[in-house]
Amino acid sequence: LACMLEGLARAHPAFVRWNKQARSRAAANKLAWAMPPDIDQLTQVLELGRQYKDIPREPWAEMGYSVSAWNGLDPPNGVSLSIESGAYTRNRPFPNSAGLNFDPVSPDNADLMTITALKPALLSIVAAWEPDRGNVVCWSYWQRLFGDRHYPPFRSGWMTYLAPQYASRITPPPEAIAERVAGGGLLLLATEERFSMDNPEHLAVADAIQVALAPIQDMVW
Repeated sequence: LACMLEGLARAHPAFVRWNKQARSRAAANKLAWAMPPDIDQLTQVLELGRQYKDIPREPWAEMGYSVSAWNGLDPPNGVSLSIESGAYTRNRPFPNSAGLNFDPVSPDNADLMTITALKPALLSIVAAWEPDRGNVVCWSYWQRLFGDRHYPPFRSGWMTYLAPQYASRITPPPEAIAERVAGGGLLLLATEERFSMDNPEHLAVADAIQVALAPIQDMVW
C-alpha cells in the first residue's frame, strides 16, 4: 500500500493527499493517513478496515479487509481510492483489488484524464501489488461491450495490463500499442489520446484487444 501511494503521488498532484471517507464534510476533510506513508499507520488503517470487525467474535480472516479514501478535491478533480484484500466471494475470480474512481472528463480535469497521468498511475499499482490484471476504462465501454451479461475476468479498455503468466498466452492485435512492463507483464493501449466513446477508432482497437484476451478467460476459474 505504501509503495502504491508513493507511486501515485509521483504520477499526478491529484494523488498526493488522501482523506477519510465519511458522512460529513468536516470528517471527510481529515487525513486518512500521512504522506509520505508510514508503515505502522497503514497497518492500523488495514486492521480497522477488517470486514465484520464489529461482530463480537474472533476475526474472520477469510472475510478480508477493505480501505477507502478520497483526495479531498471538489468535482471534477475528485478521486476516490478503494482497496479490498482477501475479500470473500464465491463468484469473483480475484479476491484482491485496488481501484481509483474519477469524475467524468471535463475541461477542468483535462490534465488528469490523460495518458501522461493515468498510465504511470496504473503502473504504480502494478509495481506495488503485482496484480493479475489491470485496466483504465470508462464503465460505459464495458456496458457497451457486455451489457447485462456476465463480465469475463479479463476485460479491455483504454489501457489493459496483463501479468506475465497471462501475457505470454495472447497475441496482441497489431492495431494496439503493446509495451512490455518490468517483470514480464504486458500493457496494451487502445490509443495514446484520451479515450473517447465517440471515437470509432478507439472503440475498434479496444474491441480487438478484448478478442485477443479470449485464450486466457478460463485460466482463473
